[in-house]
Amino acid sequence: MLGERIFKVVVNIFCVVSLYSIMGRDDCDFLDKRVGGPTERPLYYANYPCQKVPQYLDGFYLFKLAYHLYELGYTIVMQRKRPDFPEYALHHLMTWSLIFFSYSLNMLPIGAAVMILHDLTDLACTLFKLTVDITPIFVQATTYIVMLVSWVYLRLWYYPVHVIWRLHEECYEDEVCKNMQYSALNMLFAFLSGLCCLHVFWFYLMVKGLIRRFRSKTSFKDAVSMGSSVNRSSSE
Repeated sequence: MLGERIFKVVVNIFCVVSLYSIMGRDDCDFLDKRVGGPTERPLYYANYPCQKVPQYLDGFYLFKLAYHLYELGYTIVMQRKRPDFPEYALHHLMTWSLIFFSYSLNMLPIGAAVMILHDLTDLACTLFKLTVDITPIFVQATTYIVMLVSWVYLRLWYYPVHVIWRLHEECYEDEVCKNMQYSALNMLFAFLSGLCCLHVFWFYLMVKGLIRRFRSKTSFKDAVSMGSSVNRSSSE
């Protein structure tokens, strides 16, 4: 398990560094400044389908397709006994489907914008999993807070407000692209909204896990204290 988590940390770091290297240039008009980009109002569909995309983004897409297909297959074959297997498998399936869907329809800018916020939060989550139970409590608490803050900021606020809603503004209100296939766009909205619902559900599981962990430790301490009191009474 430790080796698996170290592998995921390495992959997440590679993805984050690669995406910022590819998208972090001044001429990239679809990386929002709220996640370290150069633009206030990103354009995901400017001149669609002949969009200007940074060099190497296409190759990075192929890497992500392969990696998430591996993750999906590994979950189905090796992790069927997980208590959260259904939602975990669904999460991987939706992630891979979104990447494949956006790649097939040449929607690389919106796909890259979604991938970078997921890679950032995945890195924070994997770091917490790597430190839990094997490091001092202040290290665990720090990585948990980083994970929670990044999740709230990127997946619960930035993703619906500045990705999904910005996409709606651009395509339905500003009408930046005159050649948009709106049936495909509506399907993309359905995928993105479903993924947003999963974000809320996973956040619920994070908070629930923390409460359960705190209660179990409290109960254990109470049991130890009670046992000590009983032993002292017996000896007296």
